[in-house]
Amino acid sequence: MSTEKELGNRKFDDIRDISPLVRRAYNLAEKAHKGQLRRSGEPYFTHCVAVANIIYHEWGIEDEKYVAAALLHDVIEDTETTKEEIKRDFGEDVLELVEGVTKLSQGTDQETLSKVIDKSYLNPGVAVVKLADRLHNMRTLGPMKPEKQIEKAQETMKVYTRLAESLGMWQVKRELEDLSFMYLDPEGYRRIKEQIDNDPRNNPLFIAYVKSSLEQLMASNGFVGKVEITKKGYCESKKKQEKKAMKAECRPGSFEGVKDVVSFRVILNDTADCYVFLHQIHEQEGNRVDFGQTEQQIGANKATNGYQALSTTIAYKQGMTEIAMVTPEMEEFNKWGIISLIKKGEKDLSQYSLKIVFTPTGSIRFVPKEATAADLALEIGPAVLANGIGARSNGEEMEPMSTVLENGAVVEVILAQETRRAPEPGLEDYCSMLQTRAAIREMRILAERDERIEQGREMLEKILSPRGLVDLTDIEQNKFNSVLYQLGCDGYEDLMFKVGTGSMDMVILNKALDQAGITKRELGVTTIKLAGTDGEGILNMVDTWITKKNKNIHQIAHKRKGSQYELRIVVADLTRRQENELRRLLKRDGRFEVSLVV
Repeated sequence: MSTEKELGNRKFDDIRDISPLVRRAYNLAEKAHKGQLRRSGEPYFTHCVAVANIIYHEWGIEDEKYVAAALLHDVIEDTETTKEEIKRDFGEDVLELVEGVTKLSQGTDQETLSKVIDKSYLNPGVAVVKLADRLHNMRTLGPMKPEKQIEKAQETMKVYTRLAESLGMWQVKRELEDLSFMYLDPEGYRRIKEQIDNDPRNNPLFIAYVKSSLEQLMASNGFVGKVEITKKGYCESKKKQEKKAMKAECRPGSFEGVKDVVSFRVILNDTADCYVFLHQIHEQEGNRVDFGQTEQQIGANKATNGYQALSTTIAYKQGMTEIAMVTPEMEEFNKWGIISLIKKGEKDLSQYSLKIVFTPTGSIRFVPKEATAADLALEIGPAVLANGIGARSNGEEMEPMSTVLENGAVVEVILAQETRRAPEPGLEDYCSMLQTRAAIREMRILAERDERIEQGREMLEKILSPRGLVDLTDIEQNKFNSVLYQLGCDGYEDLMFKVGTGSMDMVILNKALDQAGITKRELGVTTIKLAGTDGEGILNMVDTWITKKNKNIHQIAHKRKGSQYELRIVVADLTRRQENELRRLLKRDGRFEVSLVV
């Protein structure tokens, strides 16, 4: 864990020499905060200087109004200095920044923020100064009481990491997340930090080898540029690892599937050089390239959050490693988002203004001014977007998901009763966020795939029924694998998808089933399929009948969705007469909405 001295006391004697305006701000803040102390015992004014240094020296923002606002950010709230004095001595722009930070500092709970935003949108410039303020406070949280540390860390994770992400300030988000993680779960933080720090890809020898190899490749092919190393944050890596483990893309607790624990950024002059150098890497690395993870997020195909890079993944002995080709402009935006625009001198940031929306649980979301309920739904989670049928603002009547949200509103997304894979058709036309439209398009593809799989399942059931089955997974594993291998399918879903889309030749399918011995005569089984509303004694009734016939149950599969169930029972050696007897018995029982004996 870094010490307060390492993190918080980065002092620069030249901060007041930036401009006469900044010098006046420095002098006023020093005088106004005289006698005030921080919890550490230091003069409070050292915090104001530290925030200004983050703005100017760490983030490279040279615009004097941001540095002045950083120095003055607490004078309205904590001293007798008035808004009128700030406006008179420093101008309207500085006052707007200082007043905005003051409002955000008054609280981050729903009730307080609802009052302070007063229908106005959140100025990105205000957010930048406030994030610098919060970053220094988190760096110097050590002297606080433990309960206050946890409170501030929770607030930072809940509000300020989301604010930084909304403005594309990924470097800032990463540090705020890790500082919060360090206080919220010290043991978990130490464990993850130790695991990542000891990852072979973090070994200085490996980093030096890859970096020098890339530099040599650049030099030998006449490229002008440099290689930088980016390390993913501990909290960020932990979240990514958990997602990959859920998808079975890596083992639980292992970071082997996280390709950008350490990533190498090859910064080149232009996009054309990026493409050529990507080809050079592939030529050099050959079989070590994982072409399935080569991505071209560049130009018109840039990521929905504005991230741009050509990236490839190399399977080194030490682990999968990302190498990304970017231009200086791309990399600046990839790291700093709105800060990169301010550094370019962009004065009008109104198009990047954010509105604040609350969920009924008090959770805060920062979204674009034009955001609709669909955009908010994605911010809450993809499943909410897929299942949202409407939104209720401030307890009023439900409105469509296309409704533009009111700034400061408490919005509840109403979900469909039946789970669905994608939202209603056409909703993508009423989203302000590119990522929402992209998410809906992806959901539609997956929904269509699910539909094809279901069609394939029904078609396969008809093909398998004369063979005594309704589902191929009910057979022995070696027979099952043999069929998939012969048909060139990755799994059962792949087979169902190909059958459902008509890309599977039925003659070839039936031949493969015959060759694997999946016939009624060779298997000698009968499958009972039942479906309906769940109730007591359903399985017991069938089991009792089978027991009376002295037959053995080979397989039982049960699926439940709400109050509905689907049951498959595979029985050996039933005669045709016994099958007919069972069909009649099941049809007379009103509890079964579906009863099939094959």
